[in-house]
Amino acid sequence: MILWLLALALGAVAAVLAYPRSQWTGAGRARRAVAALAVMRGAAVTMVAALLLGAPRAPARPLPPLLAVDVSASWRRAAADPAGLPGRVQWVVDSVSQAAVTAGGAGTAAPEVWWVGDSLRPAGSSAPRLALDDQATRVRPAVDLANATGRALWLVSDGVLDDAEALGDAPPGSRWVVPTADPRADLAVAALDVPSEARAGDTLAVQAELVAGGRGAPGGLLEWRLDGVPVASSPVNASAPWGAVRVGARLPTPRGGRIAVVTATLAVAGDLEPHNDTLRSAVTLADRPAAVLVSSAPDLDVREVLRILRGALRVPAEAYLRVAPGQWRVEGSLAPIDEDVVRQRAREAAVLVIHGDSLWRDGAGPARGAAARAIWTPAPPPSGRAGQGTPAGEWYVAPPDAPLRGGAEVPSLLAALAALPVDSLAPIALPSGSDSAALGGATPGPLLAARLGKRGPARPVVVASQRGGRREVRIQGSGYAGWALRGGRSAEAFAALWGSVFDWLAAGRADQRLAVPARGAFRAGEPILWRRGGADSVVTVRISPARGSVPVVGARADSVILRFGADGREAWSPALPPGDWAVDAPGGRAVLVVNASPEWVPRPPASPATPPAGALSPSAPPRLVEAGWPFVLALLLLSAEWIGRRYAGYR
Repeated sequence: MILWLLALALGAVAAVLAYPRSQWTGAGRARRAVAALAVMRGAAVTMVAALLLGAPRAPARPLPPLLAVDVSASWRRAAADPAGLPGRVQWVVDSVSQAAVTAGGAGTAAPEVWWVGDSLRPAGSSAPRLALDDQATRVRPAVDLANATGRALWLVSDGVLDDAEALGDAPPGSRWVVPTADPRADLAVAALDVPSEARAGDTLAVQAELVAGGRGAPGGLLEWRLDGVPVASSPVNASAPWGAVRVGARLPTPRGGRIAVVTATLAVAGDLEPHNDTLRSAVTLADRPAAVLVSSAPDLDVREVLRILRGALRVPAEAYLRVAPGQWRVEGSLAPIDEDVVRQRAREAAVLVIHGDSLWRDGAGPARGAAARAIWTPAPPPSGRAGQGTPAGEWYVAPPDAPLRGGAEVPSLLAALAALPVDSLAPIALPSGSDSAALGGATPGPLLAARLGKRGPARPVVVASQRGGRREVRIQGSGYAGWALRGGRSAEAFAALWGSVFDWLAAGRADQRLAVPARGAFRAGEPILWRRGGADSVVTVRISPARGSVPVVGARADSVILRFGADGREAWSPALPPGDWAVDAPGGRAVLVVNASPEWVPRPPASPATPPAGALSPSAPPRLVEAGWPFVLALLLLSAEWIGRRYAGYR
């Protein structure tokens, strides 16, 4: 409007300047002729000025909103009529589209429809018909697109979103349309906690997390299978709406090393959704234990370090404690065990941690058979009567004085220990000098040292070496648990020290596969995470449907190139359809289990942020210069004025 007023003012000024007051003194007919010429001059100048100023030729209209439609599979979970569901959702989409046109007023275009799920794409580009099959519901791309185009976001969804917090960034005028649905009885196996490795011929501790739908679920039975053979069952109590419970069991494992698949299957009366009643996970059954800790002098250090050992390796770790001369106990249950059995378990361990007695630490002892081992020499307890013991002194950890000598495999461990906040760590106690003399000349040299009272020469406390493919770490001292008990940075340093030691030792186990799946199970629509097993940074693995297991519909064998990078330990590959997959990697085979999408697991509808207040954003009005008729009109007015001036006798 302002541009048009400015153009009219310029036209009026041009008319007054071209036809001053002195030319309006004639008779009535002459005055009418001058008025007509002035009007044509003013109109022509007004039109030209409007073109030059970019004046609009029509008022602005509201922009149609961006209509995003959730096409994830969660719509179909426990649906009363799965076949007719797409039609009902399409009816809701059409109603919302018509509401957007009505809200914008006459002349508003229909909103542009986009599908939202595991990706954002325009409706009709690849799947013109509504198909509720996506394996995720991510709305962040739709929010970003709405903000980039200046449009409001209207979302049609069942309310089950993976990133509901993203809706808080939606532009003004946005709306969420969540059709009401009748909740139905449903109980699902939401998660399965199965160790990646277990001892063959032993028992395997497993847990399943069960989640109920919006109407709860009656009680039932959870059946456990190992390679399709029933091995145990667990009763399941009735669940409240959206309730969650964990059910555990101990499964006997057969002897013989292999890769087995653990299956948990629900049997609940009245359950309407079969897609979420089964969950599977692969587990490696080994004839030798994955990790064993033996302590002839158990203390608080052993308890805290055992916690880190089990967390870092993600495998069951066996621990045996000597509570008195000749008396051994199994950590946890404290069941008695013969010392010969403990020695046999120690010889079979892939990773062995020896704490205490020198008879267990020497080269001829049980530690000799381990593929990777940690030899830990604690400080002896103070002697003498109470209050009269000989103080061991306070030793504070510090970086080593001398650099590493050789050993190309150890710098990765050194980098992990170099970041320890040594100035804020509690002191430790070290054994006598004779017990630690061997560490000083070890190759490639100490990774961590300690100084008495923070002064004087440094004594090595952590030394790593690798000879003939066997990795070994020697540790000195007691009192490391004090770091963990302090919390904060000290607890983080404790976890970093022992976690990096155990990670480095685990890399020296007998697994020769260059790449293995990082977990025993994944979900459909989830990228596959791989763990590096060798020195190669680029590994090619062949993935094919596994025989004699859960089939993969429409799948075929394919090769995947994994790029770990120079120092990377993990890599990702695209998601796979549900089923069991056989993985052929250089150095060995693995089994990759892909379960149904998490979209089938009951989840309460999200409570997104309140839509930002405001109306639909206005569109940019069409400009006069974009049309052709204003140029023709201005030319006709100027031509008519020139002819009229010539006819009236003006120059």
